[in-house]
Amino acid sequence: MAESLATQMLRSDLEADCPFCGYLVWIRYSEVVAQTAVTCPCCHARIWLVDETGSARNAGAVIERQIAQALKGMFR
Repeated sequence: MAESLATQMLRSDLEADCPFCGYLVWIRYSEVVAQTAVTCPCCHARIWLVDETGSARNAGAVIERQIAQALKGMFR
């Protein structure tokens, strides 16, 4: 059975610059949703991830709705 887009997004990674040293840090979307802390591999600073608007948590569902709406009526 295929995974939902939301589940696939939670398993995907994103890149962000460390706010302390600028080093490129890989972060999982699931870490953003859970609002955990990650450690910069360069300066070892703890970076707390915050999803203030909930956009990371809701991104998969929003995209799935937009795709369904765009495809609606195409295959009648």
